[in-house]
Amino acid sequence: MSIALSDHLDPWRAVRYGLAFTGEVALSQLPRLAEIVLAREDAPPARVDYRLRFERDPEGRALVIGHVRSCLRLPCQRCLGAVEIAVDAPLRLALVKTDQLAGELPDDIDPCVVAGDSLDLAALIEDELLLAIPAVPRHGDGLCQPPEPVQARASSRSPERSASASESGLDPSAEKPHPFAVLAGIRGVDKA
Repeated sequence: MSIALSDHLDPWRAVRYGLAFTGEVALSQLPRLAEIVLAREDAPPARVDYRLRFERDPEGRALVIGHVRSCLRLPCQRCLGAVEIAVDAPLRLALVKTDQLAGELPDDIDPCVVAGDSLDLAALIEDELLLAIPAVPRHGDGLCQPPEPVQARASSRSPERSASASESGLDPSAEKPHPFAVLAGIRGVDKA
């Protein structure tokens, strides 16, 4: 069954009928994720594939089980270039109505607190992708080099630049008064 992700879904009804949803969504429908993904002029916009199934487990808990997949172009935190990260986020969420019920779940099931009878599937998919992205996206070892520091040019040390720097008080070689010299004078007055 296909559903537009801008629609809200009644998750309790979806669980009751054992509904399953499969499809893809444009990255533009996921604004928080779109903020961090780098655009690419030579390729179509990134898309996210999803497969979600609503069901009850043997203990009677309402669950959402599925996968969210995409290939995202993120800034490499080592070289600041673009790196393609394949994200495959399996999910197994228990639908609960309160935070207290969420705290009672076993450790192997993540909670999804649903206030009322409406679940935003786009937000759910976006949350799972954001959680699956590496904290520090980067190329593999040896595939990128860190940016080189900016080197001071010889032209920046020209005589006319040095003269203008010393006139403006920005010359690092100019003698500067010690900032605590005033305190030494005050301390000398106290001793007298």
